[in-house]
Amino acid sequence: MIKFEDVTKIYPPSTVGLERVTLHIEKGEFVFLVGPSGSGKSTFIRLLIKELEPDRGRVSVGGRDLATLRRWKIPYLRRNIGCVFQDFKLLPNKTALENVMYALLVTGNANHDSKKKALEILSLVGLAHKEDSFPNQMSGGEQQRVSIARAFVNHPPLLIADEPTGNLDPETSMGIMQLLYRINKTGTTVLMATHDREMVDRMRRRVIALEEGKVVRDQKRGGYGED
Repeated sequence: MIKFEDVTKIYPPSTVGLERVTLHIEKGEFVFLVGPSGSGKSTFIRLLIKELEPDRGRVSVGGRDLATLRRWKIPYLRRNIGCVFQDFKLLPNKTALENVMYALLVTGNANHDSKKKALEILSLVGLAHKEDSFPNQMSGGEQQRVSIARAFVNHPPLLIADEPTGNLDPETSMGIMQLLYRINKTGTTVLMATHDREMVDRMRRRVIALEEGKVVRDQKRGGYGED
């Protein structure tokens, strides 16, 4: 699903984003991307969705070399990648249902079944009863569930979660993790960048640790800070 081959990204004049990163993430894996602030996690994600270009090396997603992807095809790439963020990024003037339906609209997948599909996904994340609620009428955990529903409504083969539990209490965070785990069980590859040490230690999934732009650890069933 994801392949980095000797990837380097330098921010002018000389700040290292990533340095000679080589790794593969297979279809259906659940992977934690960990490391301190400035370690390269955001650069890694921005390269995946082609917000950035590597200075060296090759990035492939779903078997497609992103260097050969023409500009007009970038939206098609992003349709196959669901993204969940720490600050939810919900549209404040739209209800939970409308936020999820909007994801179908902007990816060109809206049709007469859009409302039904969006309701099914809201039900999957346990929020069918909140379909008419606006973001400011929901808790942080509920807003994050809507964000996940929006990212998953197109059933993307890859879901990227960037600090999805960063603003949530431990109990709510566990609920979000269980939801992402269920989504992963449907076959979606999940890549989660996180600082949540307890969560990573509890889940015991593959851990890729970055430090100063380099991969310093890649463990199949690792914890947050293990050697």
